[in-house]
Amino acid sequence: MASKSIKVDTQNSGVSFKVKKLGILTVEGTLADLTGEVSFDKDVLDQANFNVCAGPITIDTGSSKRDEHLKSEDFFFVKDHPKICFQSTSIQKADNGYQVIGKLSILGVTKEENIPFSVSEGVFEGQFSLNRLDYKLGKKFPSWFVGKTIQILISCKIK
Repeated sequence: MASKSIKVDTQNSGVSFKVKKLGILTVEGTLADLTGEVSFDKDVLDQANFNVCAGPITIDTGSSKRDEHLKSEDFFFVKDHPKICFQSTSIQKADNGYQVIGKLSILGVTKEENIPFSVSEGVFEGQFSLNRLDYKLGKKFPSWFVGKTIQILISCKIK
């Protein structure tokens, strides 16, 4: 029997990211408002489910000027796209933990992503990379200016 859906502990969950700028600098940042529900029982993976969203309005890179630019139409366009969401379609056991496969939606573009993750004491941690241009994120900026690969780390604690 699958476990019931449990709400994400927004206070103790979040998303962090890294992306290259000008080929040599690394910009790091966070999204603080990870919300949603998780249903997970390692013994009944075919009934497990992740349904989570984060709002880019909370983006924090340590530079308020850069953060405002990232919220603008040039990048996350938070006025029209207030949420980045992930809905799992399957969860599988993997060598060093698990892998969740699902639909990631950014800027109205939805693509399948595979996210390896581990779970310990109610905390799910996943790490993956994506091509920002697949989601039209910062599409007017060439990859030499803003790297096209974004490294993402998700830490999701359930209540």
